Amino acid sequence: MNIADEINEVIRKITSSGESHQVILERAFGTGAADLWNACTNPQRLSRWFEPVRGDLTLGGRYTLTTSGTEGEIRRCEPPRHLAITWEYQGNISHVDVEVIPAANELTLLRLTHPDDHWDTYGPAAAGVGWEESLRALSRYLGGDARCDPDAMEAFAGTPEGQELTRRAANAWGRADQEAGTPASDAETRALRTAAFYLGGTGEEQSDG
Repeated sequence: MNIADEINEVIRKITSSGESHQVILERAFGTGAADLWNACTNPQRLSRWFEPVRGDLTLGGRYTLTTSGTEGEIRRCEPPRHLAITWEYQGNISHVDVEVIPAANELTLLRLTHPDDHWDTYGPAAAGVGWEESLRALSRYLGGDARCDPDAMEAFAGTPEGQELTRRAANAWGRADQEAGTPASDAETRALRTAAFYLGGTGEEQSDG
């Protein structure tokens, strides 16, 4: 894997309104909209690269991700273009919005929007880095790479290459944080905290991005 190329696969954006902050990730996949939608909503396929899911997966139904215990309600379901769900985890409730957008050159863009619940401490990287890992697993899955399953992704994250990728992803979100108006020193500190959280370190990790 080329780490620089992997970092550049994701477009990172931040929107803020008062005390509310949302991270937006965009990544292109080499498949059609219908297939990308199915990979994100079919329980059998979701379990291959994300988590096993159970429940009523129709509009108004409730789902549960059986590994993490995350659950929620399906608030909008417009195949193969738009999915909106609540994201309920450990007493916190937020919303995840997924758009599937046909693009040029037989690519399809996935745009994911999620509020960041740990903004003051970690900035946008807390949610951003986690969702990047999921989209990376989805890319592997759609590419036929058997290393897409959660166990393999966790193992990769513990390798030197995986750790460097985490650092660089956190730094990339730190740059997006700065571009959104956060002072550079604060953005860098929050990115380092995020990298430390994911790596189990002290917050002093350094990277040249």
